[in-house]
Amino acid sequence: MNIEDYCDKLGWYLVTIPAGSKGPTSFGWQKPERALSDPDEARKYYEQNPTHNVGLLHGASGTCAIDIDHVENTKLIFEELGIDFSLLMNSAPQIIGRENRGKLIFKAPADLITHKISWPVKDDPRKTEVVFELRAGSVQDVLPPSIHPDTGRPYQWAGRSIFDELPELPPQLLTLWREWDKFRPQLQDICPWKKKAEFQPTKRPRPKGDSTSVIDAYNEANDMHSLLIQYGYKQTSRGRYLSPNSTSKLAGVKLFDDGRAYSHHASDPFDSAHSFDAFEVFLQYEHMGNVTNAVKEAAQILNVTQDPDYEYDKEAIDHGAKVAASIMSKPDTKSDEPLDSVPEDLLSVPGILQDVVNFYTVTAIKPQPQFAVQAAIAYGSVVMGRRWVTDQRNFSSLYFLNIGETGSGKEHTKTVLEELLEEAGLDELIGPAGYTSAAGVISTLTKKPTHVSVVDELGRQLKSAAAKGNQHKADALTSIMECFGRQDGTLRQQGYATNTMKSADAEKLEKVVKRPSLTLVGMSTPSEFMQAIGGGDVASGLLNRFVIVKSEIGVQLSQEKRRSNISERLAKWSKEHAHAQVGDLDTGNAHDMPPHPVEVPFTPEAKKLLRNYEEKLVDAIKKETGTGLEAMYNRSREIAMRLSLIIARSMDQDEIGPDAMQWSINYVDHYAKQTIEMFRSNMAEGPFDAACKAVFAKIEKSGLGGITESQISRTVSAFANMEPRRRKEVFAALVEDRGIEYRQSNEGMRGKPRFAYFAPPQH
Repeated sequence: MNIEDYCDKLGWYLVTIPAGSKGPTSFGWQKPERALSDPDEARKYYEQNPTHNVGLLHGASGTCAIDIDHVENTKLIFEELGIDFSLLMNSAPQIIGRENRGKLIFKAPADLITHKISWPVKDDPRKTEVVFELRAGSVQDVLPPSIHPDTGRPYQWAGRSIFDELPELPPQLLTLWREWDKFRPQLQDICPWKKKAEFQPTKRPRPKGDSTSVIDAYNEANDMHSLLIQYGYKQTSRGRYLSPNSTSKLAGVKLFDDGRAYSHHASDPFDSAHSFDAFEVFLQYEHMGNVTNAVKEAAQILNVTQDPDYEYDKEAIDHGAKVAASIMSKPDTKSDEPLDSVPEDLLSVPGILQDVVNFYTVTAIKPQPQFAVQAAIAYGSVVMGRRWVTDQRNFSSLYFLNIGETGSGKEHTKTVLEELLEEAGLDELIGPAGYTSAAGVISTLTKKPTHVSVVDELGRQLKSAAAKGNQHKADALTSIMECFGRQDGTLRQQGYATNTMKSADAEKLEKVVKRPSLTLVGMSTPSEFMQAIGGGDVASGLLNRFVIVKSEIGVQLSQEKRRSNISERLAKWSKEHAHAQVGDLDTGNAHDMPPHPVEVPFTPEAKKLLRNYEEKLVDAIKKETGTGLEAMYNRSREIAMRLSLIIARSMDQDEIGPDAMQWSINYVDHYAKQTIEMFRSNMAEGPFDAACKAVFAKIEKSGLGGITESQISRTVSAFANMEPRRRKEVFAALVEDRGIEYRQSNEGMRGKPRFAYFAPPQH
């Protein structure tokens, strides 16, 4: 092959390297514009400099390399992690420069950077040697037919042909790459001759006492290895296991010599601050964290004779409370995981906007996959703003509402949107954190006709707007509602008497915004939001304009904070789409002179899908007629059309094809149905009904452990503010309507009786 084939057939960017060297010496060689990408230029250069070497510039070429410096040590690491080394070596083209070394070449996402792992030299631990390197970004690797400066022989290709299309990076390695800071200590600890012992998390503290311990007895009677295998863990090497819950498919469970284990998998139901014992495996997988039931069953299994002075409550309840508080996502009786009800394809975004999802995931200290997708769509919504339109005159602006518990990580959306817009040089698109009046909405749109506003605690603001005496806030919501439907029209001020005003003030009121483009992202806790939708017409009239996503991932432990930067391709896409126009004259972004938008037509196949969806919406509206929820479907078609415009451009389509249309329909339809069911079960007819529903939700969530009246008072404000008589009426209504039970939860145990409320068993 000829060197120019790298550019012509593969689209690679090449760097020039002086003869007898493995690296370029010219200043700024990392910049794509300084690389050779034109086949003719590459041919001419190497005709004039036939002895020079050539390198592959990874970042610009969309490639990466796994550079294996020490084969045996790399095998040890991959074996521990559950990666098939032989299969990996046969899956990709290899660059061979020296014996027992090689580089595997893969396609690469744009956000990867270079990492390497070193181990101490076996016979001289004062020295270190590189085991392998993950190479990506602004780095280069020498390509055949360059001459290796040490051996004097040419580099060669081996394995799979580079012209058979480069393979994608395997998911296990992609996870390892992106979560390098998390995995690097594990990779170092795999070294058999490393002097420092692997970090062992501390044991969970247990109260001391002379009483018989069922938990200790269970731990003595059960082997951790056998339990892990029983519950689906796969042993990949001595002392290391792959969790059945792992999405990375990297072995992240370490078994220590004393029988305890530690899981690096966030998807496992164990406390990341401590190691866990055999009893905790039994507790989580057989009793879903209910320590009282787990202790009882363990005592029966072991036939433990308990000392008359033994008390379950101190040890067992403390143990369970600490475990439950530390679990990232508690198993649900209705589904194994919080995301089980979400179709897998809706947890990612087709095309370039997936880079926003990746950025969110990498930088979040509390992962929320559904909110990451919302953030990506919102980013596309504001960037495309007034500049793009369908042939049915749908612009891209959308409204989003993310509902999650306090401490669940929903606030990260604001950080992601602002950081990415700033890094893309589009910080002028960042708007205020809410609006206090209709004049505030108009005033902001006059200054920034295209912007995104991220509103924290939107549920509280909706509830406040519905209250008496808050007309300004109600007017602000009305203007936001109107703005949603004025994207191809004009937004005007409300009428005021101007005869007593100064001329300058009167002129401000006469300003209009043509084609206003507002992207709104609201956040709320479930309790605040449910109280808002039970309240007034102002809130309910706005909600069908939102894509509402409620996350079932509750309060989480924080992960280590990581930094990332906007990918080059996302930055380029953002600038191109934020400044796109038809014609040579750019009118800018003036409030009264919008730019000429680029039109993206629907294909006939997409129109057919849209027609079918509309027919389904009509049937759904008829079915809901009379429930008060039928209006929630009224905007679904329009939202799906706007979303399809964003997705089509994310996929670099000049037309909205069936793939972009179908994904958009699926996304809107899934969350519309989820929202309606949420409303159906939570909307209240008044304050008493709202309190009943909130109390029942807490009782139902408490599961087999039940919940006391004092616990309910601490978590349900509407109940806490009631008089004792009204509280009794709430419980009486729930006994009659929902079948709740009130009974002793610690019967047969020593200590003060604990009476609690329980939801009826589900059949």
